[in-house]
Amino acid sequence: MALAVGVQGHQAFLKKMGQLDRLRTELPESAEPIVPKHWGELNTVTIAFGHGLSVAPLQAVMGIAATLNGGRLIPPTFLKRSESEANALAKQVLKPETSRAMRYLMRLNAEKGTATKANVDGYYIGGKTGTAEKVVNGRYSKHKLLTDFMAVLPADKPKYLMMIMLDEPQATPETHGFATAGWNAAPTAAKVIARIAPLLDLEPRFDLPKADQLILAKAVASQ
Repeated sequence: MALAVGVQGHQAFLKKMGQLDRLRTELPESAEPIVPKHWGELNTVTIAFGHGLSVAPLQAVMGIAATLNGGRLIPPTFLKRSESEANALAKQVLKPETSRAMRYLMRLNAEKGTATKANVDGYYIGGKTGTAEKVVNGRYSKHKLLTDFMAVLPADKPKYLMMIMLDEPQATPETHGFATAGWNAAPTAAKVIARIAPLLDLEPRFDLPKADQLILAKAVASQ
């Protein structure tokens, strides 16, 4: 799929999503994204499945938020602002129907994909796991991982986006010898959400239909 888009198309999309430029916030400290010096087809392939490009966590959250909020890229801030102020800064980068499809996929992932351990009854979580091999002495390590989980809730009407990142998680008997994100970052996110959701005034909703019924069916009905 990435090759079908092409190198230039791939670069243009990531730039549009704010992933190729230094993210500016109220904090002076920020890092430039780490991108290939010479970006060819092989780079596009590896970046498409998660290697070869590195951005700050907040920068990744900004891009994913745009993917899920209806397609609007909004610059992040550490200062309080109103929804209208945020909308005034928003840039439409995806079609709303594309964003809806991504919310469906992320919820589906929590129902029967790699994110099933992130599911918390009542909060209709959607999410995506990520497992990256750390670079040691210029090479990817097979034994040192950086895992993360991006959780959106509720997936049908997104209000919050949360990222959990674990540095070098270890396999345990409970994880059956695995150290990938679905076994550590995802269940960690579930425990955090279970604690903070009531504090955020998110009322649990039970007996909700599956993603294809709640998200896709509504999309079809609105067309």
